[in-house]
Amino acid sequence: MKHAHTLDSLHSLCYIINSDDDQPVVQDLAAGFDMDDNLVIAIDNIDYEDRHNNCSTAIIVSRHDAQRIARRHRIKYHCLPQFIGECMAEWKEIINPTFNHVQTCFKEISECLLDEGCRMRIRRTYGRNGFICC
Repeated sequence: MKHAHTLDSLHSLCYIINSDDDQPVVQDLAAGFDMDDNLVIAIDNIDYEDRHNNCSTAIIVSRHDAQRIARRHRIKYHCLPQFIGECMAEWKEIINPTFNHVQTCFKEISECLLDEGCRMRIRRTYGRNGFICC
């Protein structure tokens, strides 16, 4: 899975924040579901000048734990990515967000998931020389 992006493989995707689009390297943060309908929150590092630096860091929450979150908040399971996006709406107001903004938002989401009692796995894809995006 070297040089692969996680967000490309998700469905019901909701973009939460992305770093400044005018830069040669961008980080996108979004929530969605994988092929097994597990909840996934991921950062993709996209290097338009050298794809060998592309990588991804993803939090994977089992369908069981994610369904518990949806029930607790009285929303339909398939609406969970949009719900997370709405909870993080303040991040979209930042003008020209940096990588630090994207990664801090990712950390905030992971802390919220921990507060919800979720068990999580981290999955990474790596860029050249083992580069990771967070």
